[in-house]
Amino acid sequence: MQVLKEEVRQKIKKAAISEFEENGYQKTSMRSIALNAGVTVGNLYRYFKNKDDLFNVIIQPAFQEIYKFIDEFARFKKSKLSEEKQKEDFIKMFEESLIRIYIQHRSELVILLNGSKGSQMENAREQIISLIAGRIKKEAFPRMKKKRIIAEEDFLAQVLATSFIEGISLVLNKYKDKEKTKELFTQFSHIYFRNLLNELI
Repeated sequence: MQVLKEEVRQKIKKAAISEFEENGYQKTSMRSIALNAGVTVGNLYRYFKNKDDLFNVIIQPAFQEIYKFIDEFARFKKSKLSEEKQKEDFIKMFEESLIRIYIQHRSELVILLNGSKGSQMENAREQIISLIAGRIKKEAFPRMKKKRIIAEEDFLAQVLATSFIEGISLVLNKYKDKEKTKELFTQFSHIYFRNLLNELI
C-alpha cells in the first residue's frame, strides 16, 4: 500500500482552494482539482473521499476562526466601554482579529461567503449573520444609552449583522492587494464599531 504524502495532500488542497475560489463549489469538479494539482483522479480520492470532504477540510479552519471572532462580542459584558481609550482598544482588537483572519484565510473566506452554494456549508453566510445578530441583540441593545431600540429589534440586529458581512464580502471580492485590503478593513471596522460603541452606556 502506497504511503500518503503530506506534500501531495497540500498540493491538492492548494489546487482545490484555487478552483473553489474561481468557480465556486457547484462548478468545481474533482477532475479539475486533480488536473490543477498534477495528480490522477484516482490518487486524489485516496486523499479525500469526495468533494464535500475536501471542501470541509479547506473551509472549516476559516469557519472556526470566524466563530472565535464573533465570540469577541462577549467583551461588551466585561467592560462598560464608557471611556474613550476603552472604546479605541476594543475597536483595535476587532481590527487586528479581522486582519489576522484575512491574512490566514483570504481565499477560504471568499469561498465561504460567496462560493459555497451546493455544499454542506452553503448556509454558512446566513449562520454567521445570525450569530452576529444574536450577539448585537444580546450584548449591545440592552445597553443602549437612550433605550430607544424599536420593537423590531430582531430585524434591526439582522440588518446590522448583514451590513457587516456584506461589507467584508465586498472588500474581499474587490481587492486582492493585501495592504489595500487591510487598510479598508481597518477603516470599515473603525466606522462600524465606533458608531455602535458610541450608543452604549
